[in-house]
Amino acid sequence: MELYYKDLISEEASLEKLVDDLMRVVQGVEELAQAAGANPAEFRAEELTGRLARLKENCSRLKDRTVAAAQSADKMVRDHPYAALGWSFAFGLLAGAVLSRRRD
Repeated sequence: MELYYKDLISEEASLEKLVDDLMRVVQGVEELAQAAGANPAEFRAEELTGRLARLKENCSRLKDRTVAAAQSADKMVRDHPYAALGWSFAFGLLAGAVLSRRRD
């Protein structure tokens, strides 16, 4: 029996929404700086826009790598389900032992 979770991540939590929110934050900071009497020439909009573009590109790259890793792990678990179950059980025992020793 296979389960597929199509809507695991909501559509509202998209990369574009994050970038839009960050742009709003930048605009708010500029308005705050102007209201406080700071020199707005020190805040370069082009620099911030460039940084946001690089952030968007890095997030997109990270998303692609994460999807590829998840697909690889899914294929491995589907090909070798009992071995994956054994490894996860052994990892759980090891993690429990380490955490119980730290607690004492």
